[in-house]
Amino acid sequence: MKDWIKTIAARLEEVWINVFWKNPNQLWALKVTGTIAFLLLPSLLLFEDTFIGTTMALGVVAMALGETDVHPKGRMKSAGIALFLFFITSSAVQLLSPYTVLFAGWTVIAAFILTLVGGFSSRMQGVTFGTLLIFVYTMLGADNVDKWFYQPLLYTVGAFAYSLVSVLLLYHKPYRMLQEQLARGFHHLAEYIQVKAGLFPSGPDAQVAIRTLLAQKNIALVQQVESCKNELYSYAEEAGADQPMVDYFYRTWFLLQEMQERAMSSHEKYDLLSKEVVNVSLLEGYGQLMKEVSKATHRFADSLLTGQPYSHPLSLSWTLSAVHKLLEEEKGQPHYETLSLLLKNLTGLEGNLRESLPSGVGVQEVSFHAYPTRERPALSTLLKPVHPRIRFAVRLSLAWLIGYGIMQWLEMEKGAWILLTSLIVFQQTYSATRMRLFHRIWGTLAGVVSGVVLAHLLPTLLGQVVLLLGSIYMFFYWLKKNYTVAAIFITVFVLASFNILSDEGIAVMLPRIIDTLIGATIAYLVVRFVWPDWQSKQLPRLLLLAVAKNRRYFESTYREDISDDVYFHNRRAAYRADNALAYAWKGMRLEPKRLRQYEDRAFHLTNLNHALLSYISAFGVHRYANLSDGERVICRQINGVLDDVCGLLTRNARSVSLQEQLLEAQRWEEQLQELEGDSHSSKVRLLYNIAHAARELLVEASEMANLMEKD
Repeated sequence: MKDWIKTIAARLEEVWINVFWKNPNQLWALKVTGTIAFLLLPSLLLFEDTFIGTTMALGVVAMALGETDVHPKGRMKSAGIALFLFFITSSAVQLLSPYTVLFAGWTVIAAFILTLVGGFSSRMQGVTFGTLLIFVYTMLGADNVDKWFYQPLLYTVGAFAYSLVSVLLLYHKPYRMLQEQLARGFHHLAEYIQVKAGLFPSGPDAQVAIRTLLAQKNIALVQQVESCKNELYSYAEEAGADQPMVDYFYRTWFLLQEMQERAMSSHEKYDLLSKEVVNVSLLEGYGQLMKEVSKATHRFADSLLTGQPYSHPLSLSWTLSAVHKLLEEEKGQPHYETLSLLLKNLTGLEGNLRESLPSGVGVQEVSFHAYPTRERPALSTLLKPVHPRIRFAVRLSLAWLIGYGIMQWLEMEKGAWILLTSLIVFQQTYSATRMRLFHRIWGTLAGVVSGVVLAHLLPTLLGQVVLLLGSIYMFFYWLKKNYTVAAIFITVFVLASFNILSDEGIAVMLPRIIDTLIGATIAYLVVRFVWPDWQSKQLPRLLLLAVAKNRRYFESTYREDISDDVYFHNRRAAYRADNALAYAWKGMRLEPKRLRQYEDRAFHLTNLNHALLSYISAFGVHRYANLSDGERVICRQINGVLDDVCGLLTRNARSVSLQEQLLEAQRWEEQLQELEGDSHSSKVRLLYNIAHAARELLVEASEMANLMEKD
């Protein structure tokens, strides 16, 4: 009997780890759904009051969507602030809603202040978003209660119940959220490596598609690295200087960055490799090796999530050994040195995983607490017209005022859906808002159709409860994976809620569609015409920043007086700047055509900058300290060309003509080609690639500068 119980317990533990502990989205959805079930079912069975349960459920949703802090103490603080704001905001809405003019003024003030305050930190951004949700939820239920304090109290109780579950779980596993953030970073890295494996071998057409996908994966990876940094700062502020686990996660974060540098490295143009290497099996071996590294990286990420020891796969070691043997057969071939560097880089990735530590000098001894705490923007900074946060606050406030005006003019009973749609659709840029608008509309329409069908299939109260709980679980599961799918399930959740509340779920669906279309239209028009943040206007500044950061990063790879700390900082800054440039380019393509006058030129410059960063990453991976005097001179010359590119983009270039600069660059490119014949100088090929990309950037920047002068 005891053995049978142990077997069941072991099986349940295995299911728990594989289904929930390895999948943060599943765990998040379970926390929310479990809390709602705990609140909803007693209200239906004991009190026979559907309003109590559904209102508390909305409080749970608002708190879960605004949850950010990774440390238990920090989460308690944010929960306390949120509960206070939920009650105060909901009370104000309930008390002021009968007075149209006064309420309109309160709507604008609340939206503006809460949105602006959200710019102070990620904690306040989450708390204020949840508060804005409670604002709208209270508007929707204002006519259903006799006492003003019913809704504020019920929302607060629901939010408190979820916070209690969340905080207790976090106290049980205090490092869980840091593990989630870092694991997500390693999963993004694994996906990037998996896509890059498709380049070995590949044709020109396939390379275009792969590079586009790599750019998207890189955006997610760089953003996650920054997110990990912010969460580490947040955790360290609460943990205190005597918390050794913070330093462990700090070193794991460095491991992620070191592997990121290796993964982003380009040792040669991949179209040349595919043409020059006759032995296709060798290139396929490199591709298979990268796939094995990707699988191992996923496994390492899972070990971070579960806390179980990482088990290094034998298949990776076998594949690495096989590629070594294939490469040895290519000795004497022109591509041997390049492929040797690439294999050395991949061997480094395998070593990173096997040892689970960064190999950078001194990283193991560095303490995270030795670094300054994160800076928070001052109110005066947020109030500057150039800051995107105040523009966002102004636009959202105006959209809410227009939405409330339409709601009153048309006497719409549940017109608050207009405000809710505007809140959810609104993003800080035009392109992001346009994408979210598309997802929201299609998700709502699909959700209405699905919800009506399911409502007919499950007509009983029990059926509607199952539908409500199932849909909210799927909403939170899909929210961070696919917003369109998430929008479908939140629409089904709303339908089930109204069916439980008043048996009017299907009846409110048509008004819901109309309100969604109105709210989405308002959001689009406001972000399009009111103080817009066009990415095309930001592109020259972002390009200048990216080239400047690349120049500093490259300088850090060959100067002997640069410390490891400075090198790590410059590397991360270069990745961040390149990511911002790629993201702006991606957004620019969705903007009005008249604003995209530099589209083609910006495309080439963005690609060249990323290629340059990839070559510098390859050079940085090897961190050559034994450069000859001649090679150091060439490095300084390359740095000078990058400085000239920055000068052209700021219209502050040297007086030397472009033709003279290009001739100078051509001379040291020829020197590098001569040096490349030296079999003892494997780094020369990397320098040649960096030099060539820098010269191409100089040409493109000159032509863009001429276009800017004409405008």
